[in-house]
Amino acid sequence: MRAAQVQEFGGPEVLVPVVLPDPVPGPGEVLIDVAYIDTIFVETQLRTGWGREFFPATPPYVPGGGVAGVVAELGPGVPEEWRGRRVSAYVQDG
Repeated sequence: MRAAQVQEFGGPEVLVPVVLPDPVPGPGEVLIDVAYIDTIFVETQLRTGWGREFFPATPPYVPGGGVAGVVAELGPGVPEEWRGRRVSAYVQDG
């Protein structure tokens, strides 16, 4: 998967395009072929290193949390009718 990754704290120049391993959906999860992402203003501040006492981001990391796209793969236990469905989601690490 392609992503913009924060490799160190700083300005926009610390965002680096990277290729990461494709995620695999676990039980009850789906894999979304992402068409749109959201990155809110506070994330631009976190990228500079601000707010680490409240938001424990440590580079390298991929900013953002909201996505929209189409369900591409299904994890165990997810009904087949979810495949191909347009969705939006808030995603979390771990």
